[in-house]
Amino acid sequence: MMIDILNKILLFLLFLSGVNIIRHSFFLLKSFKDGKRFVLDKGSLIVLGMSISYILLIIIDGIKL
Repeated sequence: MMIDILNKILLFLLFLSGVNIIRHSFFLLKSFKDGKRFVLDKGSLIVLGMSISYILLIIIDGIKL
């Protein structure tokens, strides 16, 4: 029972990490197209880094449902 809840939470975090990476990629492409400089503040950069590392960890380790 507890493992199922933990798996659902981790799957939700995986989804949120993917959405975060897609969001920042969209903003990067938009700023590149407009010729503006893409700037991230410290908090946003930390969250983006954690999202990328979580996605890479899931890819390397594998999804165990």
